[in-house]
Amino acid sequence: MRISAGLPTGVSAALFDSVKRRRRLEARLTALLEERGFAEVLLPILDYFEPYRPLLQERLLKQLYRFVDRDGQLLVLRGDFTPMLARLLAPHLDDLELPLCLYYRGDVVRHQPLRPGRMREYSQLGAELLGGDRAEADERMLTLFLDLLLQARGEDPGGAERLDAGHEHVQRHRSPVSGEGDEGDEGDEGDGAALRVVLGVAGALDEALLAAAGEGAAGQLALRIAGRDRSAAARTLLSDVVERGYPSDLSVLGGRAPAVADLLGIRDRLAAAYRGRGIEVEVDLAEFAASALDPRVGVSAGPRGYYDGLMFAAYAPGTALALGVGGRYDKVFRSLSGDCSAVGFSCGLDLLTELAEAAP
Repeated sequence: MRISAGLPTGVSAALFDSVKRRRRLEARLTALLEERGFAEVLLPILDYFEPYRPLLQERLLKQLYRFVDRDGQLLVLRGDFTPMLARLLAPHLDDLELPLCLYYRGDVVRHQPLRPGRMREYSQLGAELLGGDRAEADERMLTLFLDLLLQARGEDPGGAERLDAGHEHVQRHRSPVSGEGDEGDEGDEGDGAALRVVLGVAGALDEALLAAAGEGAAGQLALRIAGRDRSAAARTLLSDVVERGYPSDLSVLGGRAPAVADLLGIRDRLAAAYRGRGIEVEVDLAEFAASALDPRVGVSAGPRGYYDGLMFAAYAPGTALALGVGGRYDKVFRSLSGDCSAVGFSCGLDLLTELAEAAP
């Protein structure tokens, strides 16, 4: 049961059986995280505002609830775990033994537009992998992300073993600029009951957007591509991005083509590893078209705004609200004068609880 009468807009209380179901789910998910070598961290709900100015875009800074305390200090309520964790650890990287595997859980509070399924205060569970080989870390965290989704549905994960099998199964070879040999996802494609997991690369379309629209209009074109505007895409070389998720000729992506080719390889391995498990893995650059890295594009309206490499999101069947999002965010540590690779994700516990309850 959820109680919201008399509470501020965008918050609610959970009571009775709903709490028991949530706690049971948390226990299953945290057990999996600890089994995979992740250690829990507890982060404060309050922090100073100033450290977040270099970490977050203006759009995200405006979502933070801020206030002046009795000592005149400007404070914020926790709006996101990842930047808080990065800003606490960056000064101590030389003293830490990397790679470092961490997970967290708790409430975040953001002032954001309300829509069905979205609150202003909600619970998250997430994991971060700091340091280590970037390619290996990306696949490790993607596998963990998918296994947590399976665990939420009450299914046996076993992703590490399946991913090894996926490496052996996928024999396709692709040109890094043309996509030659790409046969698409053989997994649960077209299965309307499957969880949809979308992969992308931050800034993947930047060069193509600038070539198509120039500096003045590239940002607007990015937003139209992200909105699946077929008429806008038809006037460029990006119509394939809207129709199928990525161009048939990757060379139109310029210097980002190799990163997307690598991403297609990751997709193929994951699709092979999770075949028949009710998870559909796809590359969809349009999903993250507004997550630009080139300042000339002028937008970065992605799920978090600080990702600078791999990005991913998961959706339950028939929904547009993400169960979880994640990606690589090395630039957060660079902005804090730290040199550390970093990739992670967070999931909405309320949404995962609904997923668990809907499982057969």
